[in-house]
Amino acid sequence: MIDSMNKVKINTWLARKTTPFTVVFFFLMFVIILIDEINPTQNLTSMYLIPLVVAGFAFWKNMFIQFIVSGVLSWVRDHFAPYGHDLSIHLVVSHWLTYTLAILSVSNSIKFYIREKENTLNLTLALAKSLDSRDTHTAFHSENVAKYAFKIAKEMKLSSRQCDHIYLGGLLHDIGKIGVPESILSKPTPLTKDEYDSIKQHSIIGYNMVKHIPSFEKSGILDMILYHHERFDGTGYPGRLKGEQIPRLARILSVADSFDAMTSTRVYRNRMELEYAANQIRKNRGTQFDPEITDVFLKILEKEGSNILLHIEGIKMGPY
Repeated sequence: MIDSMNKVKINTWLARKTTPFTVVFFFLMFVIILIDEINPTQNLTSMYLIPLVVAGFAFWKNMFIQFIVSGVLSWVRDHFAPYGHDLSIHLVVSHWLTYTLAILSVSNSIKFYIREKENTLNLTLALAKSLDSRDTHTAFHSENVAKYAFKIAKEMKLSSRQCDHIYLGGLLHDIGKIGVPESILSKPTPLTKDEYDSIKQHSIIGYNMVKHIPSFEKSGILDMILYHHERFDGTGYPGRLKGEQIPRLARILSVADSFDAMTSTRVYRNRMELEYAANQIRKNRGTQFDPEITDVFLKILEKEGSNILLHIEGIKMGPY
């Protein structure tokens, strides 16, 4: 599991798509210079702030280019300014430093944003990795659920951000099993009522483990951990939520979780056939599972067949 998980990298849209910002920057510069040429008496100082911000997005990776761009921007502004011929060297340097500080502020904000997302991913992977020490089957189960849920979210045309969130939620949805006795997790015979009640606590345990992480609340990961065993008809746990009371990402995770549970080998039984698992998903449409999400997943199964059970290498995350 961990080798595959280590291939999951944050590829934020900002980190990968700097070219559009570069194009917009040069376009804005052309327009502003054109306006300055047509009406040189007009003070367009404030308008130069716009390409400055765009330049921060376009060149955030390279501080040297940022210095060059800020210098060029300040020179162009001063050259076309009504007072341009009366500028002192001190004023020129002052403008350059002001523009440089502005562009550095934008680029540093981007770097901070990306670093925070990387920290969130690293924390998620560290938590998910802890499952390996308890139950190898559970470790692979969490990764599989993450992949199936990611596929469903993509098919439903959810945003790349939501797809990333559901992948991370899939990795963490069973984290609460760390608090369940190993004798219960690895028991090869049917569970007693008390043992089953203990297993059912894992969603609450997992939620309490990570509930103080702000990014997990905003992204819906906490909802996925807490509610992935709720049923569409209101008979699930822990809250007996019904229908759309259950957060959508948790409803997606429920389908992915159940499918992998059926098609994976467990300590107490062998894996079930794909056709049987698909029929069970179909049979519980509208009772255990959200009808819309069920239809989407069955459509995926129809397209991919047994290929869906193959190990999927390196799902790349979009704008996180």
